[in-house]
Amino acid sequence: MTHLIAGLALDGPVRVLDGGNCFNGRGLARHLRRESRSFYLPLKRVQISRAFTCYQMTDLLQATPPLPAPTMVLDLLTTFYDESVPITERSRLLDEALSRIQTLSQQAMLVISAPLPTAGDELLPRLEASVDRVWRFEAESASVQPRLF
Repeated sequence: MTHLIAGLALDGPVRVLDGGNCFNGRGLARHLRRESRSFYLPLKRVQISRAFTCYQMTDLLQATPPLPAPTMVLDLLTTFYDESVPITERSRLLDEALSRIQTLSQQAMLVISAPLPTAGDELLPRLEASVDRVWRFEAESASVQPRLF
C-alpha cells in the first residue's frame, strides 16, 4: 500500500484514512525519496486521518468530503472487530460506513484494505459485497526447487 500511496502522491493529493494504526509515514518518506529528489512536495500531498474505534471510523468517513482526490482506507474492518461494542451496534455502524464508501467511490478512486478473513467473520463478506472489485493478496510461499531424482 505504501508504494501505491507514494505513486499517487507523486501525481497529486491523496487521502489516507487509517483504521488499523498501520500507516508507515517513515516508509512512505523513504520510498518518495528514492523516487524523487524533491520528496517534500509529494509528502505534503498526503493527508492522513486515523480512527481507533468503529465510532471514529464511521465519523471519519462521514466527515470526508467527496473530492476527486484518491482515498485509501487502510484496515477498515479492524475498528469494527472491537468486541467491547455490541455486534448489533457494530453492524449498524458498518452499514453507515459502507453507505458512505459508496458515495465517496462515485467521485474518485477509493481503495480499501482489510485483514485476511478468519473463520466466522461476517464483516468481510459484507464489505466485499458492497465494492466493485476484490483483490486478495497472500504471502508468497517459499519457492522449493524441484528434485531431479
